[in-house]
Amino acid sequence: MTNLKYWLIAIVSAGVGGLFLYVSELAWFERHESFGTLANQVGGLLIASVALAVLWELVGRRSFFQEMLEVLRFKNDMESAGLDSIGTDYSKVIDWERRLDGAKKVDIFAAWATTWRNTNQARLARIASRSDSKIRVCLPDPNDVECVKIFATRFNMTEDRVRNKLTEAIDGYKDLDGGAGSGRVEIYVSAVFRAFTAYRVDDVFIVTLYHHKDNRSATVPALSCREGGTLYDFFSADLEGVLNASVKLYP
Repeated sequence: MTNLKYWLIAIVSAGVGGLFLYVSELAWFERHESFGTLANQVGGLLIASVALAVLWELVGRRSFFQEMLEVLRFKNDMESAGLDSIGTDYSKVIDWERRLDGAKKVDIFAAWATTWRNTNQARLARIASRSDSKIRVCLPDPNDVECVKIFATRFNMTEDRVRNKLTEAIDGYKDLDGGAGSGRVEIYVSAVFRAFTAYRVDDVFIVTLYHHKDNRSATVPALSCREGGTLYDFFSADLEGVLNASVKLYP
């Protein structure tokens, strides 16, 4: 019905425009040249403007409307997921310094996260020094033979080096509260394979994926999502499930 309406309007308007063009060639208009010119221009303008209007209504506006719907759907999906940012550099998906400086609860789910830990060692130590704060760390179990073997294959390392990396990580996280066993730093070990690395800083999850190349890569997909979104709910439930099945190593 909408198409029919526009086509009827277009036909009538084109007919009127054609009529103006026709009458502009009559003898009377030839004797009154200015009126003939005006009628000719009005007729041509009417036909051209109607053609453009019809094209916009039947094609342009609908395409634009469809694009807007896609944008709105994407925005709604992002809102529902709680996705705040996404990129290929985990160090830039959030402001780590600002987040960690005011953090009260930090969860770390990683293979060992040596670079991240060394970069934020001082900030993590300050969090561990506050009585109302807690850091939970979940690492692979260095005493599980199959777990170590899997990570050795995954990261193209020897099994001894994997154990050394895990032992170093455990000691490094113990150092956050000076090895005092304050309870503000908890370390868990699990044989579960890491499909991603995840950090929860209060109400935000930061997740980095792994690549499947043989060499190390500094650029991998990374995202941050906030509490209340479906992504946050997934990573939160996933982490708690792993922690519930893990062995508490410290304190």
